[in-house]
Amino acid sequence: MKKILTAILLITSVSACNVLDINPLSQISSSQAFASLNSAEGVVNGMYNNLQTVYMWRVQVISDVASDMSQQVDTWDALISADEFNFSADNSEVEDLYTSLYRCVDISNSIIANVPEMTAPQTNKDDLMGQAYFVRGLAYFDLTRFFGGIPKVYGTEGVVIKLTPSVGVTDTDFASRSSLTESYAQVEKDLLEAINKLPETRASNDLSKAKATKAAARALLARLYLYNQQWDKAEQYATQAIANLPLSTSFEAIFRSRNSAESIFELQFNATDGGGLRNWYYPSSLSGRGGTALHDATYAEITANPADTRAALTAKNTTANVFYTTKWNTAQNADNVQLLRRSEQYLIRAEARAELNNLTGSAADLNVVRTRAGLGATNATTKAALITAILQERKLEFVGEGMRWFDVIRRGLALTTFADVKRSKGSLPAYSIKSAGKQVLPIPSAEIRTNTNVVQNEAYR
Repeated sequence: MKKILTAILLITSVSACNVLDINPLSQISSSQAFASLNSAEGVVNGMYNNLQTVYMWRVQVISDVASDMSQQVDTWDALISADEFNFSADNSEVEDLYTSLYRCVDISNSIIANVPEMTAPQTNKDDLMGQAYFVRGLAYFDLTRFFGGIPKVYGTEGVVIKLTPSVGVTDTDFASRSSLTESYAQVEKDLLEAINKLPETRASNDLSKAKATKAAARALLARLYLYNQQWDKAEQYATQAIANLPLSTSFEAIFRSRNSAESIFELQFNATDGGGLRNWYYPSSLSGRGGTALHDATYAEITANPADTRAALTAKNTTANVFYTTKWNTAQNADNVQLLRRSEQYLIRAEARAELNNLTGSAADLNVVRTRAGLGATNATTKAALITAILQERKLEFVGEGMRWFDVIRRGLALTTFADVKRSKGSLPAYSIKSAGKQVLPIPSAEIRTNTNVVQNEAYR
């Protein structure tokens, strides 16, 4: 892992995370970085800055374009490859995603290793470490689902697990991949430790959404247990994350305000360090790139019911004759990016309850989301019908948010759902996933060359 792991001393300094009160640190020694609470908080903010590079658009666009949600309509080769299920180990966006996630891991490792030795109140130290455990858990979750697979669906190999900071090059930098089970177990362990150490809330609503809290760790655990088909735990942690709080009264308000009541955790962007979701979807006439568009079929589903208020957050690029999401609409890409939302927790609990044969409870949770969208109650009454309805609701609720690819795969539906995806633009009128091995991304070739103990995923050998 020599290539991909970056020491804590090389955190890029930008004016990011504008609700955070300490600037991220840049190119300092580890002794300076953890000399005081103020400097250690700068390192933590640098960790969030690096998380921005993962979620500014990469997770969402790569996975949505690879699914039946979106299509790539410009000439960006790395994403056209995603659109055609034709990833290679030299794909630049895949390598950037992989590298950025491991940088999050490395910064987290440095915080976890160094903070215990600081002279500071234990409550403060626990908070710093709790945030690092949360980010490391999130990073390993994304690494494992992108590059390893989904339990009981596809994959046995996980990812390389490294729990100590990079200082020089050692044998641990050339470790082999852990199993898929071990990789997800590490995610669970990190998130449980995060819950132990994090506060319930912070000094302000903005800080409670911008920095990890117990609620964020519980919400991510609920997602993990959903992927692992641990339905009872998914229900338990989703219930805790919901905390008897209703959804926002307006779907649009989630995206037109920062750190809304709907959000459990969101990354903070401004005009200086803008994200990229608006840029990819918005046409050039509105200062975007317009390279990513919704599939025509996706748009048709979103607008099929005139009562569905979520349809208002879509528009048509008349020049290219394609549709796009307008969830993120602030100039200069200054919108926050919502990573954990309360509606997801209702839908996680709905799916878990359906699997546990609590059909009444499942329908009630599904209807919470439908009601907020302006829709009537579901007419699904059987377990199979409810699960189908929940997956469809997730597709409409999380347009552009990077959920669809994994929802289809984790339910074992990829080889049928993605068998003949129609495109309105591009070189291929339709495309198919064709092989089970394409349900994961290739390990970047730079990593394979550097660490010969890492085995490439079978579809890319």
